[in-house]
Amino acid sequence: MTLTEAVFWTKRAGVIIGITGVIFVVIAIIVTSINSEDMPTEYLTASCACTETQEEFLEYKPEIPSLEINSDSENVFEIQTDTGKINDLSSLEIINVYQYEQKEQQLDSQLQAKEIASALGFEPEEIYRSGTKSYIWNDSTNSRSLEVNAKTLNFNMTTNSGYIRDVAKKNSLPTESEAIALGKNAIRRLGILGSDYNYTEGSNITTYLIDINPDNSYSEASSLSEAELIRVDLNKTKAMISIKENVTNSQAIINSLNNNLGDAVEDEIIVNDERITVYNYSTIVTYANPSSSNISIYVGPKDENSDTLSNVYRIDFTYWPIETESCGTYELVSPAYALDKVQEGEGSLVYLNEINGDEIEDYEPKTVKKYIIYDIDVAYYESSTQPTFLQPIYIVTGETVFKDDTRGEFHIFYPAINYDIVHDRIEIKEDIIEEDSGGGLLGL
Repeated sequence: MTLTEAVFWTKRAGVIIGITGVIFVVIAIIVTSINSEDMPTEYLTASCACTETQEEFLEYKPEIPSLEINSDSENVFEIQTDTGKINDLSSLEIINVYQYEQKEQQLDSQLQAKEIASALGFEPEEIYRSGTKSYIWNDSTNSRSLEVNAKTLNFNMTTNSGYIRDVAKKNSLPTESEAIALGKNAIRRLGILGSDYNYTEGSNITTYLIDINPDNSYSEASSLSEAELIRVDLNKTKAMISIKENVTNSQAIINSLNNNLGDAVEDEIIVNDERITVYNYSTIVTYANPSSSNISIYVGPKDENSDTLSNVYRIDFTYWPIETESCGTYELVSPAYALDKVQEGEGSLVYLNEINGDEIEDYEPKTVKKYIIYDIDVAYYESSTQPTFLQPIYIVTGETVFKDDTRGEFHIFYPAINYDIVHDRIEIKEDIIEEDSGGGLLGL
């Protein structure tokens, strides 16, 4: 693991090791070990098939908010990688893009909201409608409230902070592993997550220890004994490259990718009424704040007043379902180009903190003297508002030197697709292995 990976995942995971992302340095090895002629056609020529026209797709270029820094900061960058430069991996040009299923308000949305309320321990019929936008429940016995968005069915469940502190004085916190199990169980009860959240794997779940301050704000606790809550974040991954078993040279490609990346995640899809295995090589999905998730469960000491989910005090639930297969493939800008743009001030600063700084407290603007770049990785970016397409970004990471010469860490995002050469949709015929006379697939 490189220093940048350690920095990135320390920030993403807080106190445990995060998901192993697919980084471009590794992909460079892959590219040199596989002849481009052997790759499936969709990874040699971008289909740009997520929209019919170039103009349509360009409307959805991601807008990533950037943190404010103090006006006396300097835009100075220094590269400190193993080689002294960023690898130009221009030979890897194509990546998957995915379409989200657009959430529209349904005629039975109130019924679905009641089912969510019931699963979380609220009396479903004790509902209050806030205009046309949301449904609200309040439970005075355990100081909990629930608000469900009428259109998207995303929701927030909260508990009065004073009430949590009172319970914490009487009962102890579960362990972090117990908190993970309790958090997963709370979300499973809802039954509304898709396969993109494979939270059966420990690496897709991260935790933070939470201290509730006297003003009811949250900060990061230094130890379990000082914490009143444990935040459990559900993370997800998505395939950058997907190899179907029925394409020409699939086994040779899969063997080579497995040797460099480890075994792929296997999935099955139906093609012409046949089950086809797909080998997915994935990277992380990240957010405007890379130390957070769109789905967080706050677990605490057992509350005797709660019959349902007695250890769960808060849930922040924003879920945008994604189509299983990519809608098209698109060409990337090179990492070197992205790095140039970042140094020109065109990236989005999404994370800036002191080393071992508090991950939970609200961000306060800082004065940066210099950014020291250690690495550049690739990921997918998901916004908190309803997106249309899941698109890749570059993550530039490293250390900062602040005005007082103390050190910190930063993440800068830059869109990875080469939007200048996006074209109208084209049909790309897959190189499918012909069936033999016995009906089987040749070479499999």
